[in-house]
Amino acid sequence: MPETPPSDWRRFTGANLSQQALKAAAARKTEIRHAIRVSAAVGAAYALATLLRLPQGYWAVLTAIIVVQSSLGATITASIERFSGTLVGALVGAAAALLHTIWPEFGGLILCVTVALLAFLVAIRPELKVATITAVIMLIGGTTTHMSPLVAAALRVSEITVGSLVGVAATLLIFPARAHASVVTSIQKIAGLEAQILESHVLALRGSPGPDDHLKAQDDLRAALAKLQTAMTEANRESATRLSNSSVSEALPRTLWRLRNDTVMVGRAVRGALPEAITPAAADMLEASSRFLRASADVLAGRPKPDRIAFATAHQAFQTCFEGLREKGITRDLEFDGAARVFGLVFAIENLFANLGDFEERIEEAAAPKD
Repeated sequence: MPETPPSDWRRFTGANLSQQALKAAAARKTEIRHAIRVSAAVGAAYALATLLRLPQGYWAVLTAIIVVQSSLGATITASIERFSGTLVGALVGAAAALLHTIWPEFGGLILCVTVALLAFLVAIRPELKVATITAVIMLIGGTTTHMSPLVAAALRVSEITVGSLVGVAATLLIFPARAHASVVTSIQKIAGLEAQILESHVLALRGSPGPDDHLKAQDDLRAALAKLQTAMTEANRESATRLSNSSVSEALPRTLWRLRNDTVMVGRAVRGALPEAITPAAADMLEASSRFLRASADVLAGRPKPDRIAFATAHQAFQTCFEGLREKGITRDLEFDGAARVFGLVFAIENLFANLGDFEERIEEAAAPKD
């Protein structure tokens, strides 16, 4: 008699397996879309290169693979860099190839001088990094293809142009992804990281064990800020080409950097002992700042505006508490280190309050509907 399958065999077949596959695919939705986008760009570049009878159509295919990025702005940037680098390299390579036909015995010297000149140019303009490779391929490859240097340069530029245009079109038409969305995601992530750091300081002020790897948190924050700057550059490229409309001000990343500096100053101030009279008010102020920061960033996702009254009330309570310390003469009795921490905390919180107000204004500008 045939063996009876185990009772849980349905977990690996039918609907359950399909659901698991769908969940796995949903978790990698961005990667799958990018793969489809690149594949479509490659197919279109190959078809177009074949239709145009380009002798080295594989350059169009390779260019399409290279330039297609995760967002339209990144693809445009990669396309412009690829095209400009190829154009410069093709022109210099064509000139070097002409010199090689006149003085073939100096082929090695011509090659070295060409590479040196282009390497110097790339050191100044890194976006032209493919120029050196293009010139070398033209100079060395021209000896085997027996093609006119000018014709070879024109064909190489044409092949790269085909691949670049196809890459931009694929990114624009197939699962279009705008760099502005990456900007918004980065802003929300940075605000969340800064809020977490403030919350860890709140725990420290209230005597609760909190995360002690502050260096790791600041490293993550710096990396996220650098990623935001890259996304802003890509979004600006989209806006410049009229293919998108980025509404995020250049001032917003600067405000986030200032908020990051505020978290560092607060961390230094709370690292040592503080007068017990100011600790509760400082903890409440930092907690209110964390909530205000998160709520301000969430406005970009269409959520309600932060509670300004609650934030201002916590700030007023902190100022009142500090004024009370001064009136009672507690600050005069502090030793130098203690006084430095107290006044450092006051300075940091006042900066934090002002920068959070600026952050909210920049967020409102970004979230406001455009005509």
